[in-house]
Amino acid sequence: MPMKVTRLYTHWSPAEAQTIIELLDLLRDQLWEVYGDQIISLLREACVSQDVDELQTELEFNDDIEF
Repeated sequence: MPMKVTRLYTHWSPAEAQTIIELLDLLRDQLWEVYGDQIISLLREACVSQDVDELQTELEFNDDIEF
């Protein structure tokens, strides 16, 4: 399959750049909400196929960090 190239106009004002960042944040959050569990499974399968210590893939990283 040939690689496709997408050209993006990247000469934005700071306000336009901030708008793009906000859009990407929203997109990431929505994708994670819909596909998060499937993404985690996919990444775990990749770790297992690379002989990674399985106990390391089971750690939960949901600790509250106090600043």
